[in-house]
Amino acid sequence: MTAEAQGRRSGSGWLYLAGFVAVIVAAVMAFVLFTRQRSHVEAATAKLTVEQQSGPTVEVVTAHRVTGSDQLRLIGEAHPFQTAIVYAKVGGYMRSINVDKGDAVGGNQVIAVIESPETDKQYQAAVADAHNKELIAGRAAMLVKEKVISQQAADQAEADATVSKSQLERLETLKSYEQIRAPFSGTVTARFADPGALIQDAAASQTSALPVVEISETRRLRIYIYVDQAHAAFVRPGDQVTILDQARPDAKVSARVTRTSGEIDPKTRTLLVEIDVANPHNRILAGSFVQVELKLQTPHYVEVPSDALIVKGNRTLVATVTPDNIVRFRQVVVADQTGESARLLSGLNEGERVARNVGERASEGSKVQPVVRPGS
Repeated sequence: MTAEAQGRRSGSGWLYLAGFVAVIVAAVMAFVLFTRQRSHVEAATAKLTVEQQSGPTVEVVTAHRVTGSDQLRLIGEAHPFQTAIVYAKVGGYMRSINVDKGDAVGGNQVIAVIESPETDKQYQAAVADAHNKELIAGRAAMLVKEKVISQQAADQAEADATVSKSQLERLETLKSYEQIRAPFSGTVTARFADPGALIQDAAASQTSALPVVEISETRRLRIYIYVDQAHAAFVRPGDQVTILDQARPDAKVSARVTRTSGEIDPKTRTLLVEIDVANPHNRILAGSFVQVELKLQTPHYVEVPSDALIVKGNRTLVATVTPDNIVRFRQVVVADQTGESARLLSGLNEGERVARNVGERASEGSKVQPVVRPGS
C-alpha cells in the first residue's frame, strides 16, 4: 500500500470519529433539553394543580371602623341679628333727623321728627269735638234725671261722646307718629331722607313712600352656612362650631348651631344652618364672609377601599373572604364614598376580610388564595 493510500485511509477515520462524537454530543444535549422542558412542564402543571385546588390569588384587606365624627370647614355669611327699614306713618315734611350712618341708637329713641300740618289740624279739631261732646253728654245726663229729655236722647249723647273720644285717641296716636322712633337698639346702616324732604304715609302706599333710615342690630349676628345633602342629616341644634374671621384668622369665636331650615333647598341641595353669635365689639362686620368649622356627630361606619365595591345593577356588593378562604358576596349600604375609601352604613362588620379588584376571578363559594399587601 502506498503512502498516499494510507494517508487517505487515516483521514477518513478521523472523519468517522468526529461524526460519531458529534452524534453523541447532540444526543446528550437533546436529553438535557428534554429533561429541562419536562421539569418546566411538571412545575407548571403542579402550579396549575395547586391554583385549581387553592383558587386564584386575590388581595384582601380587613374592614375597620371609623370614628363617629366629621369636621366640615364652610364659608359662612354674617348677617345682622335683625334689620328694619323705618318709614313714616304720617305724611308731611322732614323737620329734623337726629342720626346718620354708623350712629348707635337705643330702642324707642327719637331719630327724626315729621312736620304734618294736616295731622295737627285734625288733632286740634278732634280735641274740640271731644270736649264739646263730653259737655253735651253731661248736660243730657242731668236733663234726663229731670225728665226734660228722654233716656234715648241721653244715651245717644253718651254714645256720641264715646265716639268722639275714640277719634281723639286715634289722632293722638297718629300725631305721635310725627316722632319717628327706633324699633330696637342697633346701628344706623343707611339714611335715605334729609331735613325738608317730603315724606309720604307708608301705611297708605309703601311702594312710593320714601324710607327714613335702616337700622340693624350688629351686636348680635346670624351666621348662615349651607351644608351639603350628604352631611345635612347629621346637623343638630347645639352642635359645636368655631367661627374664624378671614380678616383676623387669629380671632376665633366658639358658638353652637341655633337652628336649621329643616329642609333641603331643591335648587342647591343644601341645608340652611343658622348660628347666633354675640358680637359686642363688632369684631365681625355684618355682611362679611367668615369661615365656620362645624363638628358633626355621625354614626360609626365600617370603611373599606373603594375598589372593594362591586356594583351589579342597583345593588352594591363586597366579596368577603371567610377564614377558610371561601368567597361570599355581601350586599352593603354605602353612606359616603371618597376617592380611595368608602364608608359602609350596613352589610359588613368590623374585622371581616374583603377582596379588592376581584372582578370575574372568583364566584360565590369559590376558593381563593388571600394575599395581604404590606402596609395595608
